[in-house]
Amino acid sequence: MKVKQTVTIKFHSAYTGYNCLEFTDDNGDEVEVRMSDDNYLDLAGTINNKAERIRKERAEAAKHAAEAAAKLTSQENSEDE
Repeated sequence: MKVKQTVTIKFHSAYTGYNCLEFTDDNGDEVEVRMSDDNYLDLAGTINNKAERIRKERAEAAKHAAEAAAKLTSQENSEDE
């Protein structure tokens, strides 16, 4: 039988050593993950994909906010005339 354990922590910091990735939460609780070089490479790809998606979403949100601000400024300027 396989035993599964799920641990949830709020990320505060991370440290990586030679073969271990360590996470610490705000309370000082730690989670250690033993990792091989291939595990690190797989994790790097996953994190890069996630980071790129977040950057894209934020850029889109900033673009929409700038367009809305420009539209509001344009409307205010046309009302003043």
